[in-house]
Amino acid sequence: MVGCAVMNREVSTLVAKSPNIVRVWWLRQGLHNTPDLLRTEVQKTIDEIEKENESLEENLRFEVVVLGYGLCSNGVIGLRSRTLPLVVPRCDDCISLFLGSAARYRKLFREMPGTFWYSPGWIEQSFMPSTENYTRRLAEYTELYGEDNAEYLLECDNAWMKNYKYCGYITCPFARFPEHEAFSKQAAQDFGWEYREVEGEMGYFEALINGPWDDSRFLTCPPQSVIEQDFSDKKFRSILAGAPDL
Repeated sequence: MVGCAVMNREVSTLVAKSPNIVRVWWLRQGLHNTPDLLRTEVQKTIDEIEKENESLEENLRFEVVVLGYGLCSNGVIGLRSRTLPLVVPRCDDCISLFLGSAARYRKLFREMPGTFWYSPGWIEQSFMPSTENYTRRLAEYTELYGEDNAEYLLECDNAWMKNYKYCGYITCPFARFPEHEAFSKQAAQDFGWEYREVEGEMGYFEALINGPWDDSRFLTCPPQSVIEQDFSDKKFRSILAGAPDL
């Protein structure tokens, strides 16, 4: 499995319990902000896995590579397999995985339009909106660009906030993290958002790790194929590498 560090807690627990033998390659959070970089790093990891696989004894070789990424700002578009199938969840991003399904994500999107999502892994592995974090960033900008410029840059950074109404905190089913819940509640209060706690569900993660990989929820990209975007609910498809677009 190739996964983002924000899902470390959930995936590690499921891998420990899995009937399959699973090895995880972790990539840092934030690559989706630069889709070309995400694509490059994931492809490099896939290539490393396939190269290592060739050197393993036959009974120890991997059978498939599963990706802990959805569409992720089109970062998975263009990924290709050479010797192993790639399995990718048909969703926009990891929030669907944390919530248990893309359908549940869409349902909550309708019920809570304008939600900024928090989770233990996101809080631990990334720069999440909070007064504390923005105070730290203001100090960094001030040191680099001066006080007036720093305030302007931070204002530009925060311009997106007016589009959000809810703070959605996704719980981890395996453990409670009161400090992360408090962090999310404080962020909601600081930014004038309504706080909603949403129970995390592991069904999508479990299916990704253990199968079966039904076509409605997962793309299975066979060897010698490349992932292309499909402008439908399926998100993407695979075609033979070098084959013309159908």
